[in-house]
Parts: sequence; C-alpha cells; structure tokens
Amino acid sequence: MGERNTVQMDKVYSFLMNSKAHPTAEMVFNSVKIEIPSITLATVYRNLNKLVEKGKAIKLEVNSEYRFDAELTNHQHCICTECGKIIDSFNEKISKTALKEFNSKEFKAEKTGIYFYGLCKKCLEAKK
Repeated sequence: MGERNTVQMDKVYSFLMNSKAHPTAEMVFNSVKIEIPSITLATVYRNLNKLVEKGKAIKLEVNSEYRFDAELTNHQHCICTECGKIIDSFNEKISKTALKEFNSKEFKAEKTGIYFYGLCKKCLEAKK
C-alpha cells in the first residue's frame, strides 16, 4: 500500500520544486511555516528525507550542511568555495561523457553526480 502525501509533504515538495537555491532544511522550514505555522523543523527534515528516499529529490553535502535539490535531470553542480552558493549547469555532454567513459567490471553506472568547485561570479569579482 502506498504512503499518502500529507499537506506538509506537498508544501515541502512544492517549495523544493520551485527553488533553484538548493535550500537547507532550515530554509525550507522558514518558507513553509508561513503557510503552515504549526509545522516543525523535524517534520520538514522527515519529509525532505522521504523525498530523497522516493527519488524525488537529491541531498547534497556542502560545507558540512545538507542542501536539497528537486532537479533530477542530468546536470552538474557548481559550488562556490567562498560563499557556498550552488549553481546548476545543464551540460548534457559532460554527464553523457562521464557515464560513457566510466569503466568498471564490478559496477554499472546509470546516473552521475558531477560537482565543480570554484568561485561564483560575485565572489570572483569581490577578489579583484
């Protein structure tokens, strides 16, 4: 029997689907509690982890904190080592090449997660 979606789950998922910021659970909580004042941070964490388990979101660890992303198409994450901002890059060729070139007798890769670390435009300009 399938697990039913709750109002809380729907609001958490909706926020995640509409966010390009790769939010933390706290960011999701602060937004969703405006519509559902009774929601707790624990409920947000539980629902985010359920979305990850169901394959509807991914969890990234950046600077020792978890960030969430509902964008599931093949894409790369560009992570600023200065401010922690995460920017999506949709270069299908990079993902396809990585999967094609990966070679292992013990493992068949079906998806890839590629991370680039460096400086975002704002941090790069601040260093000039």
